[in-house]
Amino acid sequence: MRLERVDEPLAWVEARFEKGAISPLRFKWKHREFAVSSTNARWVDRDTRPIRWCFSVSVSSGEVYELCHREGDPVWYLTAVMMD
Repeated sequence: MRLERVDEPLAWVEARFEKGAISPLRFKWKHREFAVSSTNARWVDRDTRPIRWCFSVSVSSGEVYELCHREGDPVWYLTAVMMD
């Protein structure tokens, strides 16, 4: 597998904000909607200002996407896709 950098804003993201944790549930990229089947990893990039909350998520097809959300910014970004 190889990591392909994308760095594009997403049309929308549905996420749950609960007990101090963020969980992406669904997102839309390039006219396609994806349901998150699992969250593989979560991390905070404190080297950027504002800080970024990042997530590695899998969808039902097995594809892996990296989503990021900047604190205070309503726009989410698709930063990378794992390709076969």
